[in-house]
Amino acid sequence: MNILSLHGPDGLPEFEAFLHLVSGKLAAAICRKMQTYNEFDDVYSCSSLKILNPRIWGYKGTIYKLRVDCGKESARVLFVKTPANDIVLLHGFVKKTRKTPEKDARIAMQNFQRLKNNGAVAPMPLAKYLL
Repeated sequence: MNILSLHGPDGLPEFEAFLHLVSGKLAAAICRKMQTYNEFDDVYSCSSLKILNPRIWGYKGTIYKLRVDCGKESARVLFVKTPANDIVLLHGFVKKTRKTPEKDARIAMQNFQRLKNNGAVAPMPLAKYLL
């Protein structure tokens, strides 16, 4: 299993830009959770992992929503699994409200569509962010 991110317009992994915006501790917590999925070679069920409801958001497929808490900071990571059992990180955002903001869900769905249309992906350098 590989942890991947879509390429941005600049050719760099988009999710890496999100990791640069959050604190180092939160970025490390996100990368540790992703590293755990990589070690298990599967997305295991836990209380911090949900599925974005396709009936509410109107898309076809499975987008996972991972909750990552680090002190007073809280982030959500939206991702999908590929048929090759890889994880593609679609979008990350800092949680400020109780519900998933529509803007962030739409970004994830647009990225999901880009992935379906053979959007370029790159491996995420998770080790770079681990403290």
